[in-house]
Amino acid sequence: MDSGEGMPVNADLMKFIDAIQHQQDSQGILRIMQEAIGHYGFTSFIISGLPEDDLDPEAAILLSGWNAEWYKRYTSLNYAQHDPVARNCYVTSLPFEWAEVHYDAEADPMAHRVMEEARAHGMENGLCVPIHIEGQLQGVVSFAGDPKRLDERQRLEVHMLSLYAYGQLRFLSRLAERQGERPTLTRRESEVLGWVAAGKTAGEIATITGMTARTVNQHCENAQKRLGTSNRVHTVVEAIRLKLISL
Repeated sequence: MDSGEGMPVNADLMKFIDAIQHQQDSQGILRIMQEAIGHYGFTSFIISGLPEDDLDPEAAILLSGWNAEWYKRYTSLNYAQHDPVARNCYVTSLPFEWAEVHYDAEADPMAHRVMEEARAHGMENGLCVPIHIEGQLQGVVSFAGDPKRLDERQRLEVHMLSLYAYGQLRFLSRLAERQGERPTLTRRESEVLGWVAAGKTAGEIATITGMTARTVNQHCENAQKRLGTSNRVHTVVEAIRLKLISL
C-alpha cells in the first residue's frame, strides 16, 4: 500500500491504525494515540466534533490528551469560540500549522489571549487536522508540538492517524447511544444540576457560575435529554439516583 508515489506507509503507523480500529473504548484509543504522537514529536492532542453555539463546548470533545489544567481552562472559558486555530478549520480541509493562522491581535483580543495562554502552557505551536466528510467539516484533531520537523510523508501519516482515530471515536459514540449505555453528563451539566438540586434558580446559578441564564437552562435541557426525564425535578432525581451528582 502506498501513501503516494515512492512513499510506502510506515509499518508503525499501520500498527497504530490497526490497534485503534480494534479498541472498544476511548481510554484504549487515548493510550495508543499518546504512544503514536511521540513518534512524530508531538506532546499532546485533542479530538473534537464541532461545538454548538451557547452549548457546553466540552460536550463536543471526543477525546482529550491535553494538559489537564489547560483543558479545564479552555473548556470552562469556552475558548473554542475564540480559538483562531479552530476557526481556520472552516476555510481549509488540509492540515495546517498553528503558527500559519493569522489574526489581528488588536481587533481580536480574545483570539490573541487564547494563543498566548496556550504558549504559557507549553503549547507554542502544533498541527491541526480538519476532519471533512463528504465536503463538510465534521471535527478536528489538533496536536501540540513542532510540526516543522515533519517531512511530507510524516505529515500524511499524521493526517491518516487523525482520520482513523476520529472515525473510531465517532463509531464508539454512536454504538454506545444505540446500546443504551449508562448515561453520562458533562462537567457543566453536572455543575448546573448540582445547583438546581440545592434549590438555586437559573438566574442565581448564572450569577454563581458566570454563565448566562439561557446557557444554564440549555444545560438543564441537555441533561434532561441525556437522562430521558420529563422535567427538571425528575432530571435532578435521576442524576442523583445514577450518582452523576451528589447533594
